[in-house]
Amino acid sequence: MVAQPTTVSLVLGIGGARGLAHIGVIQWLTENGYDIRSIAGSSMGALVGGIYAAGKLEVYAGWVSELERMQVLRLLDPAFGRSGLFKGERLMGVLRKLIGDFDIENLPISFTAVATDLESGEEVWLREGKLFDAIRASIATPLVFTPFRYGGR
Repeated sequence: MVAQPTTVSLVLGIGGARGLAHIGVIQWLTENGYDIRSIAGSSMGALVGGIYAAGKLEVYAGWVSELERMQVLRLLDPAFGRSGLFKGERLMGVLRKLIGDFDIENLPISFTAVATDLESGEEVWLREGKLFDAIRASIATPLVFTPFRYGGR
């Protein structure tokens, strides 16, 4: 009898650069026979989880591991006089190309990005629509990146 793989669902949290540890966790789980069925993530957890759900984790991990400090600084575009330190346009342009054009509802793994509606303060679960836009909404950290409208919110 062949053993069935253990299925898991992941909830990946915030953490900025520390959130890159999510990559190692996902790699360990898959290398050790775990079948990841669904992922929910907020901020960096949404970025890594969404990229994994789209089948692009190895590409992203390779890109991140090759980044040098000056390259990171060049990706940050100041948002003078706006509601965040950085507009995020340069970084988001690179991430959009890396992630590609996927609809959440068509991903092979169930995915939910968690964001906050800045007007109401409510938690919003993004389960359909463009993957990149859901990730962008989730990583729009107040005072760091300028806000991002998703679905009219």
